[in-house]
Amino acid sequence: MLIQTDGVMPELPEEDYGELSLAEAGIAVDVGTSTVAMSLWSLAQKKCLACVAEKNCQMRYGYDVIRRISYASRKPVTGSSQTVESGPSALHYCIISQLEKMFSKLVALSSSKVERGVRINVRRIVITGNTTMLSFVCGFPVDTMAAAPFKVPSYFGFSALWNDVRLGKINDKCVSLDSPTPQVLQLFSSSVIDDDTAVYFPPCVGAFIGADLICSMLSAGFPSPKADSVCNSWELPAKAPILLADIGTNSEIALFIPPENNKDGKILCTSAAAGPAFEAANIDCGMSSVPGAIDRIDCNGELFCHVIGDIPAKGICGSGLISGCATLLRHRFIDRYGVIQKSVSKLADGAVCISLTPAVYISQQDIRNMQLAKSAVFTGLSYMIERSPSVPVFCVAGGFGSHINMDDACAVGLVPEKLKDRCVNIGNGALQGAAALLFSKKLRNKAVELAKFSFQINLAAVPDFQNRYISAIDFP
Repeated sequence: MLIQTDGVMPELPEEDYGELSLAEAGIAVDVGTSTVAMSLWSLAQKKCLACVAEKNCQMRYGYDVIRRISYASRKPVTGSSQTVESGPSALHYCIISQLEKMFSKLVALSSSKVERGVRINVRRIVITGNTTMLSFVCGFPVDTMAAAPFKVPSYFGFSALWNDVRLGKINDKCVSLDSPTPQVLQLFSSSVIDDDTAVYFPPCVGAFIGADLICSMLSAGFPSPKADSVCNSWELPAKAPILLADIGTNSEIALFIPPENNKDGKILCTSAAAGPAFEAANIDCGMSSVPGAIDRIDCNGELFCHVIGDIPAKGICGSGLISGCATLLRHRFIDRYGVIQKSVSKLADGAVCISLTPAVYISQQDIRNMQLAKSAVFTGLSYMIERSPSVPVFCVAGGFGSHINMDDACAVGLVPEKLKDRCVNIGNGALQGAAALLFSKKLRNKAVELAKFSFQINLAAVPDFQNRYISAIDFP
């Protein structure tokens, strides 16, 4: 069940928040490893007024979570003429500054959607993301998540004031940060968010399973795993298992096993470190799914591309990369090992590629990066299917995951074939779930319950994981 339909949330638990004016708004934020997305909602109308999304500026400190955790351990570097800020300060102020700028843009966009004379007042914010991203937002230390036993600084599930969040002074778990630069202080002073605005951080399950997956569970309508629970109108009345995959840089997977014989059900969770290929971050001509991006490639004797916005191609997005590899494989431009076989072009450094347009190409390294990413996701999905009592309903979430063609995904070995006909796309489930938490205290309690019944599985600790991963790298 989608809790968001045409920008409105009709099926939510009724709550009494008192009288709300048309000016009062809430902002939902999904801080992804590669992309930051947010939406602004009218609290009175339960209506989405605007959405914005940008690449996560923290990518300058590393494409993936591991590299950023390593950077966050860096001490301040003092030279003869300047002092370079410490790792924790750099990552915290980087994301906070980006959020402030995006808040301003979002409010400006939303102002044109309300009645003349109404000044939008942001009353509530919900910020979701994986455990590491939320730790950077709050200024929590991440050193203990770099190696086993992967201890988390916080499981979140709490509220704080926006001013305390941006200064990294939520509680005594926060690291000691450098003083904000004059530029950052100026940005804070011009903020469109009041200092005392309440910010809620949904609960996380562990180091690998963050609040974004919990929010996606809400969006997918996961029912309570309790044996004696009554299914509510906003939940999926599921008797079959549900497999949820939020596919992206840090792909998270959850398997809901329903109650049986008066025994509580459970939720098994794992994380597949796919890397940034699906977000097109480490692809030569990679770009986001915006006008100018190739999102589909077909072949009718010759390769031809569909470009978002029907304008000249500027690059290729993640769904275009999957479509491209599937098409190249079907028409034998590449073999099952991913090696380019025909229509070979060469780049300036001598590397081989396949030209799609005069400006866009897929390189041999792009194909290899995609193979490594799809192998991680396939391994995670296959492992969870083996633990399901029957073939589950497959819910696909995430900005990338919700746009892929399932035939192409199965053709390249991203998704197991048995899930193809049981797939439901739920869009950006993390952002939709975070938006729902703006309106409902009951859903916040539900988020805590889902986290309580969730059990984290570390795929890397599975005895035959390495063999599974390697065997899934080649195309089917």
